[in-house]
Amino acid sequence: MNKRYKIYNNDCLKELPLIDNNSIDFVAIDPPYGIDVMNVDWDDDKIEKRSAKSKNSSVGKLPVGMKFDPKDAKKLGVFLNQVAIQLLQKLKPGAFCVVFSQPRAAHHVAAAFEEAGFEIRDQLIWNYGAGQGKAQGLQNFIRKNRTLTSAQKNALIERFDGLKTPQLTPVFETMWLAQKPRDGTFLQNYLKHGVGLVDFREKKYRVSFEHPKPRKKERELAGKHPTLKPLSLMEELIKVFSPRDGVVLDCFAGSGTTGVASLCNDRRFIGIEKSDKWFEIMTKRLADSERQQ
Repeated sequence: MNKRYKIYNNDCLKELPLIDNNSIDFVAIDPPYGIDVMNVDWDDDKIEKRSAKSKNSSVGKLPVGMKFDPKDAKKLGVFLNQVAIQLLQKLKPGAFCVVFSQPRAAHHVAAAFEEAGFEIRDQLIWNYGAGQGKAQGLQNFIRKNRTLTSAQKNALIERFDGLKTPQLTPVFETMWLAQKPRDGTFLQNYLKHGVGLVDFREKKYRVSFEHPKPRKKERELAGKHPTLKPLSLMEELIKVFSPRDGVVLDCFAGSGTTGVASLCNDRRFIGIEKSDKWFEIMTKRLADSERQQ
């Protein structure tokens, strides 16, 4: 790489084949989770419209219509398998790939990478500590039911008091730690390729990476991206799983948080982002970050 980062405004399945094989030291991706409009087509306009409607929704910030559909999770697995096949070729032997996923689709994500040839080393979590409760009581549904009398409604409301839909308050997101098969032993692979070992020199890490969700200022700097990950989390992942001066790849780069984290921690970065809007924001963030180094 002639400079510390390269970014591409393109579909990752079109851009990844153009990257040199065995050239990437670490991959960190937060792919679209396959929930309704947040699928592989990712429609910003639809998301913003539904987010606006959600102000009056019983689940607050969750955009109206952002429901879980098992079929979408399966589609996500098929799509990510194509991505994983490409990433396997681009990573150096023994290099790591961290993939975010919501819990209910996580098994499809893991299977997609395993079927592509990756070894699933561990299931990590981003523990953000406090999520928004999405479970709903049945009272409103009962009150709106026109087939019931007032007496029947009151009886049912009393009967179902305290019972809610099966959605416990979330406190984490799943992260799969996948590894490209090694070239020989751990020692042989690291001596030859400089990757494949976890850096415990700063501290002993656990599978739980504890970072609060991005605050208002951080969200504003990132253009209020709807699935923004905290910069501190991405910095920690990069320091633990990639070598200093290594090349970090994010093929769902969004507003560029992984890129900023890479530049701030003496790594180089390759980013791919399909959306024109987020590519423009990423371009500015990376330029600002490089000037500040």
